[in-house]
Amino acid sequence: MAIKKQEFYEGAALHRLARTGGIPGVRYTPPFFIFNERLRVLFKYSTRTRSPWGFTFMPDEQSLLNTRSREDYPIVIAMVCGSDGVAAIHYSAYLTIAALRPTALRVSCGRLHGKHYRIKGPDGQLATKVAPSEWHQILGPQGES
Repeated sequence: MAIKKQEFYEGAALHRLARTGGIPGVRYTPPFFIFNERLRVLFKYSTRTRSPWGFTFMPDEQSLLNTRSREDYPIVIAMVCGSDGVAAIHYSAYLTIAALRPTALRVSCGRLHGKHYRIKGPDGQLATKVAPSEWHQILGPQGES
């Protein structure tokens, strides 16, 4: 079976996180990865080589995020920005820039060289920028979320 493009991007992001030693347990329950039985991560990716990177959230995906957000694990959306890095935000932050809609919506991540990610959605821009290093720390010290 051929390796899908999405698997390359997810694999790169997982590799970076695994190198921190903070994930003794990871499992895949499509479309989410569950880390250490305490954090649910949805990966989105853009193949674009330069900023800004765009990510589309279809209505069924938005609905699934909304439903799963009420379950046992908090949700993080990890946006893999080409080969640049990963911009990760909690679902609650996502909702401030992209409220649930019956239509597809687009979220964009942009950054200047050496700077933090600026994340925008149809409802505005995140109040704070996201450091590329935040992905490495998404599970917190020693793998705690």
